[in-house]
Amino acid sequence: MDAREVAKHGSAESCWVVIHGEVYDVTSYISQHPGGATVLLRWAGKTNLKDATAEYAKVHSPSTVRETLSKAKQLGPLDETTREYMRPDDGAAPKHGSEVAAGEDTASHINLCVRIDDFTEIARKRVSEQAFVYISSAADTQQSHQDNLAQWSKVTFVPRVLRDVSRVDLSTSMFGQRCAMPFFIAATALVGLTHPDGEAGLARAAAARGLHYSPSTYTSVPHATIAKCHRQAAAADGSGDSSLFFQLYVQASKDNTLARIRAAKESGYRGLMITVDTPCVGNRDEDRRLKAREELELGVPEPRSGDKEAKVVPGSNSGGLSRSLSWGDLAWIREAWAGPIALKGIQSEEDARLAMEAGVEAIYLSNHGGRQLHSAPPCLATLLRIRRRYPEVLERCEVFVDGAATRGGDILKAICLGARAVGIGRPFLYAMGAYGPQGVHKAIDSEFHHDPLILHSHTSADLHAVLRHEMETTMALLGATSITELKDNMVNVARLERDLDLHSVRCSNERPYKL
Repeated sequence: MDAREVAKHGSAESCWVVIHGEVYDVTSYISQHPGGATVLLRWAGKTNLKDATAEYAKVHSPSTVRETLSKAKQLGPLDETTREYMRPDDGAAPKHGSEVAAGEDTASHINLCVRIDDFTEIARKRVSEQAFVYISSAADTQQSHQDNLAQWSKVTFVPRVLRDVSRVDLSTSMFGQRCAMPFFIAATALVGLTHPDGEAGLARAAAARGLHYSPSTYTSVPHATIAKCHRQAAAADGSGDSSLFFQLYVQASKDNTLARIRAAKESGYRGLMITVDTPCVGNRDEDRRLKAREELELGVPEPRSGDKEAKVVPGSNSGGLSRSLSWGDLAWIREAWAGPIALKGIQSEEDARLAMEAGVEAIYLSNHGGRQLHSAPPCLATLLRIRRRYPEVLERCEVFVDGAATRGGDILKAICLGARAVGIGRPFLYAMGAYGPQGVHKAIDSEFHHDPLILHSHTSADLHAVLRHEMETTMALLGATSITELKDNMVNVARLERDLDLHSVRCSNERPYKL
């Protein structure tokens, strides 16, 4: 395909893009693209220096475009000898954290990041606006996200003194798989927006630090590649404590869902986390505002009022996800997976009980980082309701939680209340965007070293650790030496309970499906 021909197709009326040296006609797909029209139009007919490959690779696996577009829209390879005739580039892409020169911003030196929040503003400066808005956005006015942040301060500790805390052990397990600390890297889509390593970088960090990691269904790096990088890093580290758990968005197509499950099993993922709170994509104001501004800047035609395609039905954007997913579907998913399962997105004590009765190994209390339902309950509120109404759930199921935990003490509060582990998502994306893989290692444990032998040494670098250091310090001050010693009598939840009308919660006998 001659580049001069490609250059003629740089508008919404005829939009061709080049990805991995192949030319694709995406004109008819513009209105369907989940990321909006501007992402495609920005790279229409470009470039003489680079094409859409780098931007595409941040959010998609190599095979996605071929699986999405029909054969007729796959126009063939670009004639590289004619590339110089393509439309010029609009400018350099923003630098990633690892590409920023060491002396470029001394006020942002990684050693000055002493808590998880410190990575956020550095990332804001170093990743694209698109990436930062995607990571930071939440539903509607962001009330759900703000409630997530506020919940942790409503629980206080009740420490014990005069106990020997000379040794503190943070290890625990998830799905029967040992891990070094009681938190895991939660599923977040499109990690490649923050750094070229994408999910592979998070997998390596998890393996090196003995943490579990749950990659999203929608990754920038193929799931098999993530698993390979994880195995290699685990072999170099030698601890063997880290496992991968596949986060599953059930697709509208059952065949597609089964194919994803089979691929995860073949790649060695050891647990399945089924997201159940996303029959459609939530309303995220900041995402919509950014897309609208980009469309105006690119001159994307405004929808006409009489155009049927312009009609927008609230909550209709499912992104290919199943809107009919129900309790009855767990049977065929369990049969296909044949391994431990968690339901991710439980937000009521009634659903927690139903999940227990359905026989899942774990329930995952989460409101999707506040990104789905406006005014959704934070995880600790749901956990307290379960403790009051159905304490047997905590005895029969492992409980995972997430929702804006930003301190090691937050993680331990959840453990005291009965959680097995806490998922951390956004903070690791900010750390990756700010400093690359080095930032992720710093956020978890200590500074990053390329030499695996140095990785194990207990040097002054350990003093710069964030979450591990905070948890070890908090454990010692609480008078606890192991995770099993963290009990509910070590926390005071009176302030959080005042926000809950526990007596108004009706104990229902509903069974929306046949057991």
